[in-house]
Amino acid sequence: MVRFTRLLSCGLLLTVLAACGGAASTPTSAPAATATTAPTEAAAATATTVPTEAAVAEATATAASDTTTNSENRSFTHALGEISIPNVPQRVIALDWMYLEDVLALGVQPVGAIDLENYPKWVDLPLTIDPSVVSIGANPAPDFETIAALKPDLILVGALRGETIYDQLNAIAPTMMFNPYLKEGEGQPYDEMTTTFSTIAAVLGKETEGAQVLAKMEQTFANAKAQLAEAGLADANVLVAQTYASNNAAEVRLFTDNAAVMEIIKRLGLKNAWSDPTYQVWGFSSVGTEALAQFGDVHMLYITEENNDPFQSDAIKPYWDSLEFVKAGQAHTLDSQTWTFGGPIAAEVFTQRVTAALLSERK
Repeated sequence: MVRFTRLLSCGLLLTVLAACGGAASTPTSAPAATATTAPTEAAAATATTVPTEAAVAEATATAASDTTTNSENRSFTHALGEISIPNVPQRVIALDWMYLEDVLALGVQPVGAIDLENYPKWVDLPLTIDPSVVSIGANPAPDFETIAALKPDLILVGALRGETIYDQLNAIAPTMMFNPYLKEGEGQPYDEMTTTFSTIAAVLGKETEGAQVLAKMEQTFANAKAQLAEAGLADANVLVAQTYASNNAAEVRLFTDNAAVMEIIKRLGLKNAWSDPTYQVWGFSSVGTEALAQFGDVHMLYITEENNDPFQSDAIKPYWDSLEFVKAGQAHTLDSQTWTFGGPIAAEVFTQRVTAALLSERK
């Protein structure tokens, strides 16, 4: 088993959003706060540094020396439009944790992935990373020399990191860039997640396996929805949050309707009790604990670091214990490794943990 939130990108929130892509990022996944913050992909990615021209030239030359020409190209769509991929890639590099999850879920071990040292700290999924997979540097910037030395034939990267280094990566090997953090009106991140997963499956010649993974995810949603309805929790109002301590206070990240995890909540027959009039591109609103006083009959599920729950601190606990939903026993912690910026396997694990927490109220 491998191990919580930059998200911000894809996976989460060393701030939670590093997510998708890495541990020191925001959604990698949202903006970094303190050393105790869960990663988000956004923070790590936006901090990406551009490699030197010499490093890029050396990396490109190294990769080119082992590349053979193949005219059997296939076209696929990614964030930058159409790209041609020769044959079925055999040596894949994942520069975001979300895409690491995707390839592993398809039964493919990449030759390299970003920041494997921090991955177990924030992500816990029923997927095994082979010891042979090479860690491509720490967030925010990948190691270009290592990438080239691995002689990849496909590189997967999120837009938060990839938009500044795409040309350098694509000079080494065909590079597909995806963007899970959509602007208002661009679509639903949950749909982007499943579409991207299906695209990666097609590129890797794993369409059947990809369809099976998505079908299993949907069945997990359906089973959980039935269990919750049977327990009288259909249409229950929920808050989903990530929390961490900051300067003797608690920062609370409440997920908004455009977050992929809140689309999952909807599919479980539940309702999001939080509404932000301002569109939040990372999929969450950062609020203080005082914002929680407005909620009455809600169920709060919050991801927090083990032994570092800010709501249990001496300064905050009296206020926390006074909240209506806390007094009603409707506040639940989720393991800090509950990854909210991932793909279909992370969606299943999130569903299982949410369902178990809510059903515990009925025991």
